[in-house]
Amino acid sequence: MPTTPIWQPGPQQGAPGQGAPAQGAPQQGAPQQGTFQPGAPQQGVYPQGAQQDVFAQGAPRRAAESRGFFGALFDFSFTSFVTTKIIKVLYALILVLAVLTALVYTIIAFKVSAGFGILTLVIGDPLFIIIVMAFWRLVLEAFVVVFRMAEDIRALRDRGDR
Repeated sequence: MPTTPIWQPGPQQGAPGQGAPAQGAPQQGAPQQGTFQPGAPQQGVYPQGAQQDVFAQGAPRRAAESRGFFGALFDFSFTSFVTTKIIKVLYALILVLAVLTALVYTIIAFKVSAGFGILTLVIGDPLFIIIVMAFWRLVLEAFVVVFRMAEDIRALRDRGDR
């Protein structure tokens, strides 16, 4: 038996509004299969076999998400993201670089004068580190938000909620 999508008329069905009632048309006022009824369980919405295909597509993606760093790094189909895995390491590297830069500024300030060095050490360096880390935190969080939105949209699509 050939199957046709529910939105296209079958061989014996006319298009809606063309005066050709479908075989076994329900009585007036009775809910039809495939129509939305609030509170009623929805059956027959997917063409035959399509519902199983929607859920079967999620299996390779779940396997891709469970890969390690190197598995994701060499994933040429780009089904898993490396950015979310390396963002913590990148943030730690930025912190180390900010502290080293502040240390260099402190050394230069002490070469200029002892008072300027102490002022830089007490006020300048903590302020510099806080500003730099706040800026990079905002930038990295924006990246994480974009990638998490992509993962959430993929999860919704895999579930079949389109």
